[in-house]
Amino acid sequence: MCLFSFTVPSELAGNAQVQVTVNGTLVPGMPLAAAMTRPPRLMARFTRAPVSAMPGSIPPGDPEWSVLAWDAAHPARPVTLDLVDRDGQMRRLVFRPEQGGARPAEPQTVSAGLGVRPLFPATGEPAYWQAGVLRVEDAVRPRVPLSGLRRPVDIIVPVYGDAAVTRACLVALRESMAGVQVGPPVEVILIADAPADTAVTALVEEVATEGWATVLRNPGNLGFVRTANRGMALHPDRDVVLLNADAMVHGDWLARLVAAAYKDAAIGTVTPLSNDATILSYPDPEGTQLAEISVPFLDGLAAAALPGKVADVPTGVGFCFYIRRDCLDDVGYFDAETFGLGYGEENDFCWRARARGWRNVAALDTLVGHVGGSSFGAEKADRIATALALLDQRHPDYQPAVHAFIAADPLLPARRALDVAWARTLGPQTCLLLCPVLGGGTDRFVDSQAALLRAQGVGVVVLRPEGWGDEAGETPRVRLEIAAAPQLRSLVYEGLAALPDLLRDLQALGVGRMVVHHVKGVPAVLLAMLAGRWSYDVHIHDYVWYCPRINLVDGSDRYCGEPAVAVCEACVGDNGHFLRSGDMAGDRPVATWRRSMAALLAGAQRVICPTQDTARRMAAQFPRNSIRLAVEPHPDREIPAVEPTPARPSMVRVAIVGAIGDAKGYGVLLACAQDAQARALPLEFLLVGYSRDNAPLLGTGRVRVTGAYTEDEGVDLVRAYQAHLGFLPSVWPETWSYTLTEMLAAGLAVAAFDLGAQAERLRMHGRGMLLPLGMTAPRINDALLELARRQGIVPSVDAVPASA
Repeated sequence: MCLFSFTVPSELAGNAQVQVTVNGTLVPGMPLAAAMTRPPRLMARFTRAPVSAMPGSIPPGDPEWSVLAWDAAHPARPVTLDLVDRDGQMRRLVFRPEQGGARPAEPQTVSAGLGVRPLFPATGEPAYWQAGVLRVEDAVRPRVPLSGLRRPVDIIVPVYGDAAVTRACLVALRESMAGVQVGPPVEVILIADAPADTAVTALVEEVATEGWATVLRNPGNLGFVRTANRGMALHPDRDVVLLNADAMVHGDWLARLVAAAYKDAAIGTVTPLSNDATILSYPDPEGTQLAEISVPFLDGLAAAALPGKVADVPTGVGFCFYIRRDCLDDVGYFDAETFGLGYGEENDFCWRARARGWRNVAALDTLVGHVGGSSFGAEKADRIATALALLDQRHPDYQPAVHAFIAADPLLPARRALDVAWARTLGPQTCLLLCPVLGGGTDRFVDSQAALLRAQGVGVVVLRPEGWGDEAGETPRVRLEIAAAPQLRSLVYEGLAALPDLLRDLQALGVGRMVVHHVKGVPAVLLAMLAGRWSYDVHIHDYVWYCPRINLVDGSDRYCGEPAVAVCEACVGDNGHFLRSGDMAGDRPVATWRRSMAALLAGAQRVICPTQDTARRMAAQFPRNSIRLAVEPHPDREIPAVEPTPARPSMVRVAIVGAIGDAKGYGVLLACAQDAQARALPLEFLLVGYSRDNAPLLGTGRVRVTGAYTEDEGVDLVRAYQAHLGFLPSVWPETWSYTLTEMLAAGLAVAAFDLGAQAERLRMHGRGMLLPLGMTAPRINDALLELARRQGIVPSVDAVPASA
């Protein structure tokens, strides 16, 4: 009689009938049906026999259990189950289905005391039970005092696919193990789950030959959960770390996880931070690609910035998951029957652990890299959806608890501390730019100033107040942006209570001076705190400093003429304002606002205006002896000298550039388009950008809208659409106007109202036409056609003149 074994290739298992011959003779029992070659899915049920409740009855020594085991992959296969007690004594049960699997095996009754472990010898995995051992009572077990207890640790690495990523994982793991000199014994256990990729198989053989890890091979593809259970069942006296084959460890990571696990007797599981670990992700809470970060750098940063820190979390994350053995014995192995495909098994485990009094914590001083999704490839999304549905069935309170954790974000202070530590490695961030996110020219200038300062070697922090207005449901916060490190996204400070933390971190970053760009939505207490701490300049981008409506436009969407303050009070009362309601309190809110801004401007080293017109308006409201005004034009792009090119188009195409709201001349543009349509003028308008309402413009048939564009696209779009003229319909006195720059840079002559910086700059460049403010749409259109004629652009169709 000859005993032999063979392995059915993974791609054939369960799909092909197998025949084995020896010297041309068919081996008895052949052929094997395809179903017989499926990887086993072994299951077991344990039902405790009822204990007699009759008065005077004598409790039994060991409880009795009714046990049934079967193979869900092929019910006709016999199943062997071993019951191993604490002393290593084993009792073997064999379950043989009858009638080719049509009739299941009969349950068997056994006596089993506390601590008996059920194991399937065919696969090495434990039979799933509500605990790793059969226990007599279901009450929560008391925590055992630690008293310096440290157990040996098994690092279990299930291996299946992606040879390159798996190799990188094992190289990093081996390097980290080389530095382990003291502490409890550590064993790396690599379990090959019948990989289909020959490159993975070769890698497994390489590790086995080198001998630095224990290598086990599953008899078939058991899946991640069963493979993990097999590893956890190997040594019942050891803690375990489940390490995905796409996780990258560094340094003394294991020592830090062990220290975290034994900080408290109730800690059952520990998970490190990672670049991609759902609720434990850093630097981006939404996850970051591994290629975008350095694991050694971030792990070292966490170790230095947050030494010994842990935080309670609702669930661990399975990419690198430390489980203390006493927790595993109490809670049980992963539920391979329910979560056998992978995803959800660690969440179920953590929720069961929590129900029995164990804590799940994050080791904040450790970061392990994670490729993310490599274990399951394209199937990841479907597996997650399935797992969440199963978790909802088993633990209805799980997802609400996780969502509440995400909303509360208790890990924000830890991520913020890491962000500060990271930023400090870049050198002092000496210049603080204060500006809420406004869009348009203000943000554009702030970005360019930050880039210029960085080019000069100056570190820049941008402070963005958010949600301090009257918008319902918004959380007031301050967000810091490190210009040199946009990936740092956790420098967030919520509410007034966090402002001391903000000030502390700004000082730690090395801030030495400030530039104030805007105050819309900035709480007075924050403004006073910052202005009292650092010297500062103020840049003027609009007239928020004395006009609560910001752009000097009244309720009729026209330039107000900057009347007496009493008229402004009435305007704000009738038409509202764009500041915080708290900024406009009292009987004379405009006067109160102006006084507060006068004090801020008076404290500035310089109040910088981009044009003379802007400076004159500021000086009229704030006497020169109270504020130090300076005029510094914005850095401008080169404006080419362009000779007019005669043309006879069927239509004169007029470009309007930017985001066109009321103050930017939406009403003017709409009226001009309607007039051009009504009089059949050879005139059409190209809106390079968008408006507050495109539909009425498009409805005239005389406006084409390109949609939003990036800063670098504006000039090219104007040229690509072959505009003949430019028109700046803005009805407020602009302080600069980047859109005017773009039209001039595209080589266009530009028409604008004789107002503000737009008029000053057109006079300086000497290329365009200034129109009286308040000019009617027909007169504007006639003026545009005249400007075209001056450029040698004469439409091939005569225009109908406007009536007087």
